[in-house]
Amino acid sequence: MKSFCYCLFLALILSGCATGAKYQVNVGNDNPEWPVQNVQVLLDDKTEYEFARIAPSKVAAAKPKKGEIPKEVTVTWQDVNGEKFEAVMVIDTTMIRPDFKGQLVLAITVENTVTITEVPSEGKELSTMPWAMPESWEGSVSIPGMDDI
Repeated sequence: MKSFCYCLFLALILSGCATGAKYQVNVGNDNPEWPVQNVQVLLDDKTEYEFARIAPSKVAAAKPKKGEIPKEVTVTWQDVNGEKFEAVMVIDTTMIRPDFKGQLVLAITVENTVTITEVPSEGKELSTMPWAMPESWEGSVSIPGMDDI
């Protein structure tokens, strides 16, 4: 019995390591004036992420996931007038390495369409910072909290 449990445990560990890919889904609102709300991201028809509101020109980053890159990504959202939108994108899995590590960056455009960009990670770890979106304090003379010294 012990050897069976050990073999099962070892098989689970090895299969977990074999799935390899680690990715993060980021959803950006490209509209500089209006937020989007009730954003849902479905990966292969399963709801994975929900964001109540994404402010103008901001990015909502979800926690990284392990496993295979989804074959299909669906995004639903509402504009400020409550009008609902949906976009379905098929990921070309022949173009992505099976061990892809990086970000899938979804951008809700001003025209209420969605673009998708694959951003591979640089280095060994997953880069989870949405580099294209500086925070409001960046570039200012002081950094928050530094005036307390």
